[in-house]
Amino acid sequence: MICKRTILGATTLLLLSALTLHDADSADAKKKFSVRGLGTKTCSNFLSDRNLDAKQSEEYANWFTGFVTAYNWLQPDTYDIAVDYKANGLLRYLDLYCGKNPKSRIIDAATAFVGAVYPKRQKAGS
Repeated sequence: MICKRTILGATTLLLLSALTLHDADSADAKKKFSVRGLGTKTCSNFLSDRNLDAKQSEEYANWFTGFVTAYNWLQPDTYDIAVDYKANGLLRYLDLYCGKNPKSRIIDAATAFVGAVYPKRQKAGS
């Protein structure tokens, strides 16, 4: 039992330390960061997947809402970056962005999205 508490305490301390050291431009010195999951797919993959199967659309919506949630958590002075966008709105944004940028990755679309909507973000919770 003590061992579990020690591990939990050390993990909590590590996470809190990482948060306090957070830089608004989170990435390495060259502004690069690791991308996982559907964010690595190209826009042409997204458009093809979306046309083939509605379940695929749901998976992209889940990935994008997870991205938005992480952005909200990590970005200072941001309660909700996508206050006017629910899952369907995020998919519609991907449709439009990917239609114009088929060789881009989904992460590129997501980062372009937060750049575009940042000025209209909700800064604080109600």
